[in-house]
Amino acid sequence: MKKVVIIGLGIIGASLGMALQNARPDLEVLGIDIDPVTVERAMEMAAISRPLLNWDLSGCDVVFIATPLSTIPEILMKIRDTLSPGTVVTDVGSVKTWVMKQYEKYLPSWVNSIGGHPLAGSDRSGITGADKYLLQNAVYVLTPLASTPSEKVEDLKKLLAETGAQVMILTPSEHDQMVSKVSHLPHIVAASLMNNLEQHQEALRLAAGGLRDTTRIAASNPRLWEDILLYNGVSVAEEIRSLISHLNRYLQAIEGNDGEGLCRYLAGAQQIRKDLPICRSSLLTSADIVAIIPDKPGIIGVLGTLLGEAGININDIQIMGVRDEDEGSLRMGVPRSQVQLALQLLKDNGIRAWIRD
Repeated sequence: MKKVVIIGLGIIGASLGMALQNARPDLEVLGIDIDPVTVERAMEMAAISRPLLNWDLSGCDVVFIATPLSTIPEILMKIRDTLSPGTVVTDVGSVKTWVMKQYEKYLPSWVNSIGGHPLAGSDRSGITGADKYLLQNAVYVLTPLASTPSEKVEDLKKLLAETGAQVMILTPSEHDQMVSKVSHLPHIVAASLMNNLEQHQEALRLAAGGLRDTTRIAASNPRLWEDILLYNGVSVAEEIRSLISHLNRYLQAIEGNDGEGLCRYLAGAQQIRKDLPICRSSLLTSADIVAIIPDKPGIIGVLGTLLGEAGININDIQIMGVRDEDEGSLRMGVPRSQVQLALQLLKDNGIRAWIRD
C-alpha cells in the first residue's frame, strides 16, 4: 500500500491522516477539503503529504470519506469514474446500513466498498480539534459488503491497526443497533438534559462536574447529529422507547416511596458502569493517586520528574480542580505494583497524596 486519500479534513479526517503519517512515513497521504485554508492547515499539521488536485484518484489504494453523512452520495458520484480497479473506498460515518446502500447504488463493482466507523471523537469540530493519538485504543468498526474480497478487508484492517485502533468487523445492521445504544441514545440524553434546563437558566450556576461530564457531547455539531439520528432512526427510536421504560421505573419508585426498588435500580446501574471495558491495557493494572499540589508554574513537570527518576510511569493524569493562586488536586494513574513507592516519594517531598478507591 503506497497511497491513500482523505476526503474531508475535519477532526476525524485530519486525525486519521496524522496517525497514518506517523505510523507509516512511507505512505503518501493526499487530502482534499471544501475549505482551502483547512487544506493548508492540514499540511502544516502533517495531516496530509500534499493536497489532492483535480479529484484525480487514479492509483490510490484507499479512499477515506470523512465528510458529513448527507454528502456521501454526492461524493461517490463525483469519484466513481476516477477510481482505479481494486481501490478500497471507505468512510468514517456513524451510521452504516444507509451508507452501505449508497456504496451499492453509486460505486462500480470493481471498487471494494468497506464501511468504517472510528468510535472516537470530541465535542469540538474542525481541523483544530485534530489529534494524532485520537484513534489510539479506539474501537474502529469495519462493515464490508459481502462481495468485498477478504484480502482487501484484511489490508485495511492492518493499515488501521497501525494507528493504534482496535479494529472490529460487524455487519451494518449489527453496528447500527449497537451504536444506537452506546452513542446515539447517549447524545439524545445529553441534549435532553440541557433542553430541560432551558427554562431554568438560574440553576446553571449550581452545575458541577456531574452535569458537565454527563452533557459534554451535547456541545457537538447539531447538523452532523441531525443526519446521524435520522439515518439510524429505526434503531434510535427503539432505544428511546427503552429508555423511557427505565425512566418510568425510577418515576414509579420515587412516587411510590419505594426505597428498596430505587436502590436496586441504582445498584444495577452502578455495577454495569464498573464493568465498562477499559481500552488501554495499562490502566487495567493501574491505581489512582490523588495529590494536593501547589498552584505554581512547573509543578506538573516536578511531579513527572520525581516519579520518572524512580522508574514510575504515569499512565493517566487529570487536573481535578484548582483554587486561584493557591493549590489544586491532581489525579495520577500509576502501576499498582508501584503505588506505595509513589505515595512515599510524594510524602517525602511534602505533597499530600492518597489512593483513590
